[in-house]
Parts: sequence; C-alpha cells; structure tokens
Amino acid sequence: MVMLPRARTVGVAVIATLVLVSGASIAFAAIDASTAQDNETENETATVTFENQTSNGSAVVVNNTTLPEGGFVAIHAAAPVDENATDNMTADENETVTNMSEEYDPGAVLGNSSYLGSGDHENVTVELNESLEESQVLIAMPHQDTNDNQTYEFPEADGPYTSDGEPVIDDALITLEDGMNETMGDDMGDDDMMDNESEP
Repeated sequence: MVMLPRARTVGVAVIATLVLVSGASIAFAAIDASTAQDNETENETATVTFENQTSNGSAVVVNNTTLPEGGFVAIHAAAPVDENATDNMTADENETVTNMSEEYDPGAVLGNSSYLGSGDHENVTVELNESLEESQVLIAMPHQDTNDNQTYEFPEADGPYTSDGEPVIDDALITLEDGMNETMGDDMGDDDMMDNESEP
C-alpha cells in the first residue's frame, strides 16, 4: 500500500495553507493598524486656551496651545457679529465673558507669536502690533505654517487651524492694568492740547 506518501503530501499542503492564512491575517492586521494611525493623524487638530487676564496693553499671554504641525498663535480683534452685540466689560478675571460663537467673529490681526514647533506650548506671550487703548475682548487663533518658512504671512499664507470647517479659537477679556486707561486718556488729551496750541 502506498498511503503514507499521500498522507505526507496532504499534511504538507495543510501546513502550507495554515501558513498562508496566518500570513494574510498578519498582513491585514498591519494594514488595519496603519489605517487607524493615518485616521488618527488626520483627526488631530490644534487647541488653544486663552483666559481672562490683566495686561499693560502691549502684550497678552496665551495660556496653552497645541500645534500638531507647528505654526503660530495670532491675536485677533473681536468683531461684533451685529450692532446689537455688546461687550461685558465688568466680568471678573477667569469668568466666561461671552458666547463668542454667538456675539463675536475674529477681526483684524493685532499680533502674532514667533514660530512654534509641533506639540504643546504653555504661556505663550504675544506682542501686539499696537498697544490697547481700552479693556476689550480679544481672540486667540492657532495658525499653520503652510509654506514652511517659519514666518507669519497671513493672509497670503499660514491660514488658521480648523475643526469641522471652522477656525480653532478661544476668547478672553483683556483688562488694562489700573491706571492704564487714565494714562492713555491723559496722553491723548495732552496731544490734543498741543495741537490746539500750535494752531494760529
């Protein structure tokens, strides 16, 4: 009887089939893991925390921001959505001032940070292009470095990070330090007086 060679052949075939199935399972598992990692990267977005604070009017501090691919934090003016929108300028520090999505849109850029690498950043100081003349609500917005030159060039480049199609933002009430409003008002009054004295 010549059964043993056939049994051996069948056994080898079964083993080969198991190896192929195992290999395919490993391959599919690797693909699934890679796809999950890609999805996680795609879903990763920036965050920003901007709390109410006092300031001398020349700079503000963004408490925390996460930039997945690096970039900048820009400070925008808070533009009322409509004429009926009003500022709550009497809120205590760290109290929620307003529902920005209902009352404010990001306005002009007032200043931006230097380039920030990818990852988390805390207590980011942003120098303003011009000093604030009064207490007001401002908006912090993380921006990308779309042309990879580490220079803030919005709006020509370096658009904001977005989530669900909207810019990632946080708003805060910036209260000028005691005496700053009066000092600025006095300076403006002195300038007006000098102008009047110089007129014939």
